[in-house]
Amino acid sequence: MEENELIRGRDLITLFRHLKGRFKTAWRATSADADPEYRKYYLDSDISEARPFIFILALIVALFVIGDYQFLGTSPILVGLIILRIVLVAFSVFILRYLKNVPNHSAYDRAIFFYMLSLVIGVLLVNLTRPENFVPHIIVIDMAVVIFYLVMPTRFIFQVIPSIVFSLGEVVIIAFTFHGFMEPGLVTALFSLAFANLVGALSSLQIRSYRWHMHKVSQERKEIDRLAAIGQTAGMIGHDIRNPLQAITSEVYIARQSIVESPMPQEVKAPALESIEFIEEQSDYISKIVSDLQDFARPIKPDIKETDLAKLVTSTFQTVRVPDWITLHVDVQGYPKVKTDPTLIRRALTNLVNNGIQAMSDGGILRVVAYKIDQRVVIEVSDTGNGIPEEVKSRLFTPLLTTKAKGQGLGLPVVKRLVEALGGSLTFESETGKGTKFIITLNEKGINDNRKT
Repeated sequence: MEENELIRGRDLITLFRHLKGRFKTAWRATSADADPEYRKYYLDSDISEARPFIFILALIVALFVIGDYQFLGTSPILVGLIILRIVLVAFSVFILRYLKNVPNHSAYDRAIFFYMLSLVIGVLLVNLTRPENFVPHIIVIDMAVVIFYLVMPTRFIFQVIPSIVFSLGEVVIIAFTFHGFMEPGLVTALFSLAFANLVGALSSLQIRSYRWHMHKVSQERKEIDRLAAIGQTAGMIGHDIRNPLQAITSEVYIARQSIVESPMPQEVKAPALESIEFIEEQSDYISKIVSDLQDFARPIKPDIKETDLAKLVTSTFQTVRVPDWITLHVDVQGYPKVKTDPTLIRRALTNLVNNGIQAMSDGGILRVVAYKIDQRVVIEVSDTGNGIPEEVKSRLFTPLLTTKAKGQGLGLPVVKRLVEALGGSLTFESETGKGTKFIITLNEKGINDNRKT
C-alpha cells in the first residue's frame, strides 16, 4: 500500500515537473510579441482570424437586445441598453473596416485591445441590469474570457488585461447580488471565472509557443534556401573570375618586370610602378573575394598533418601586409604542435588579421597570441578598433552581413566554417570603443579527438 502511494506521489511530481517545463517553454514564447519580424509574419493571418469573430461578437451583441426586453420590458433602462448595444455594434463595424487597411502590427494590437476593452465594459454594464443570482451571464463571461485568449490573436498582455477586467468586474457584480460571501453559487461562479482564465491563458501560451516554433522553422528554411542559392552562385562566379584574374596577375607581373628592367629614368618609372602596385592590390582583393566565395560554396576536406604552430602563425604574415600605422605583436607561447590542416588555418588567420587591420584605419595594436591549455590549442587575434556594435553581435557570422563600406560579409562565415571543419570552435569578445578579440580553439590531437571531448 505504501509502495503504491509512493509511486503515485512520484507520478504527480513527474507530471508537475512536466507541466512546469511546458509552461516555461510557452511563457518564453511571449517574448516573441516584441519581435517585429514575428509579428509581421503573422499579421495577415491574425487579421483574417480576428475579423470573423468580431463580426460574430457584433451579431451576438445586437441579438441579445431580445434578452434585455425580456428582463426589463419597455423601460428607460432598456432604451439605455439599446443605445449601448448600437454603440458597440458601430464600434465593431469601425474596427472591421480599420483592419482592412491596418498599417502595421502595433496598430493592429492597439485596435484589438481597445475593442476588447470596450466590449468588456459594455457587457459588464449590461450584466448590472440582470436579476440577482443570474447564473447564465457567468457562463457568458466564462466563454468570452476563453474567446479573448484563443480566438482574438494579439499580444498576450493585451489578452490578459481585458480578461482580468472582465473577471474582476463580474466578481464585483456577483458579490453584490449574492447575499452571503460563501454562498455555494458565489463560490461556483468565482471558481469558474478563475478556471476560465487559467485554461484560456495556458492555451494561449501553448498556441504562441507553436506559432513561434513555426516562425523559426520558416525562417530557418528561408535561410537554408538563401545559403544554397549563394553557394551555387558562388561556385559559378568563383570559377568564371579565377581564370581571367590569373591572366591579369601574370600580365601585371610581366609589366612590372619590364618597367624595372627598362632604361627609362626613375622619375618616369615611379608613377608607372605605383599604378601597377595599385592594380596588384585590387587584384589581390578580387582574389580574396573569389577565395571566400569558393571556401563558402565547396565542401571542405581537411588534410590533417602535424603542424608547427609558431611557423604557421609566422607564415601568415608573408601574404598579409601590415600598415605602418598598426603595431603588430605576435606571441606563440612555447612550441605547440597541433594536428590540423595548415592551409585552412592559414586562410582563417589571414581573414581574421585582415579584419583586424581594417578595423584600425586610424592606427592601433594587432595581437596574435597562440598557446596550449590542457589538450587544446588556442589562437587569439585581437585589435584595438571600435569594436562590434551590439545589434550586430548576434548575427556576426551570418553570410553577407557586413558593416564595412568595402566588404561582402563572407569573411567571418568562411572562417567559422573552416575552423568547424577542423573540429574546432570560433568565438569572439568585443567591447565598443575598445576592440575585438577572435578566439580559435582546436584540439591538439586533431578532429576525431576534438569531437569526442
